[in-house]
Amino acid sequence: MKDNIIKPIISFVLLAMLFHNRIIAQANPRKVLNLQDCISMALEKSTTILKGNNNIAFTGTQVLAAYGQFLPNLVAGAGVNYNRGNNFYSTAGATLVNNGRSQYNYQLTSSVNIFSGYYNYASWKSAQLNEKVAGMTLERAKQQIQLDITQAYLQVLLDKKIAALDSSNLSTSLKREDQLTVLTQIGRRAKTDLYQQQAQTSNDKLQLINALSKMQNDKVLLLQRLRIDSADNYEIADIPIDDKTETDRYNNEQALVQQALQGRIDIKYADLAVQSADWNIKKYKSGYLPQVNLAGGLYNNGAYFDKLVVNGVDEKPASQEALTTQLYKYTYGYLGVNATWNLFDKYFTKSNVAVAKIDADNARIDLQDTKISVVATVKQAHNDYINAVQQMETVGKGLEAAQNAYDAVDGKYKEGATDFITESNSQLVLLQAQQNKIQASINMMLQKKIIDFYIGK
Repeated sequence: MKDNIIKPIISFVLLAMLFHNRIIAQANPRKVLNLQDCISMALEKSTTILKGNNNIAFTGTQVLAAYGQFLPNLVAGAGVNYNRGNNFYSTAGATLVNNGRSQYNYQLTSSVNIFSGYYNYASWKSAQLNEKVAGMTLERAKQQIQLDITQAYLQVLLDKKIAALDSSNLSTSLKREDQLTVLTQIGRRAKTDLYQQQAQTSNDKLQLINALSKMQNDKVLLLQRLRIDSADNYEIADIPIDDKTETDRYNNEQALVQQALQGRIDIKYADLAVQSADWNIKKYKSGYLPQVNLAGGLYNNGAYFDKLVVNGVDEKPASQEALTTQLYKYTYGYLGVNATWNLFDKYFTKSNVAVAKIDADNARIDLQDTKISVVATVKQAHNDYINAVQQMETVGKGLEAAQNAYDAVDGKYKEGATDFITESNSQLVLLQAQQNKIQASINMMLQKKIIDFYIGK
């Protein structure tokens, strides 16, 4: 009687919880993310990309500043002064002047560098190369982010498929356990078979729990790369697994190495860094040469007396020329060429040239190291690809054999022609073969993307 009351209550509570969860799911629908969604979000939110864009903008301003050194400057100035008081002059007789005067002036000057010992030209070329380096560095960073996100995404996808296999395996064990429960009750199977199956079912449950936990953790790590703080509102979509071997494209190691040496952006910007360092040497060597500037300007002054007393006599003119007329009529200008040559600058130029040469040598060392690293990583990626091809061949045969073995053993076990241990072992071997197959398939897809990354695609 008590059980008849408790069971309806439990059923009601479970239905209420299910209804509540459905309402929450409808209110907060989960967003499904595919691989391209994840890559796009990573490229948009990555701090590396944001800083890379800022660096490009910064180098762009440096190019503009370097180009501006070829242009003439233009400086305008103006001033107004008011003087009042006594001035005593004694060179041509004693003269005491008491005046109050407003004075106005303006000037417009300009200068342009005619020859700077190639300093300006070298600075401009170096700035242009640095801007290209910044752009290529950003592009390589984008490629790296795409590979990182792809790896993290495929890991979650692998976890999902492993969990699905574990779930299917648990379902098989549960069905067999239900069958053995009935068969032992009617005396057709020994209880030891049921106990062994219960133990296996428990182990299969544990394996599924661990697989789901790993999937959730890897999903959190993926979303962390996307700068998403909650994994509850997102679901990772399945994508087709490209596990074709494509040996014509990836099998030739030397061809892959040549593609990498020609196509890798990091080699290109390392070479540009060498060129930029060479231009810096030329820039600092300009300190040994003279500099020539062309300069010119316009000047004007105007004044107005509101008081002029000379030796006690009022000498203020009856009329004074208008200030606007003065500032227009009394303009004068100049134009000149100036040359300077620093014959001894306390070894400033010499030390700068020495430092620039060291920087250029370091840039060449970095370029050589980059090439060596590229060749090594391509060869390693090619070796991993060959290993993935061999794995695909092996696990394909292994899965076929495991499936045939399980079908045969399961049929015999149902007929009572074999024991539980053989049945259980064949099930575990089949599960392992299925897991090996999906791991090899995803690994094949990943290895091809890694090769593409290392050859610069």
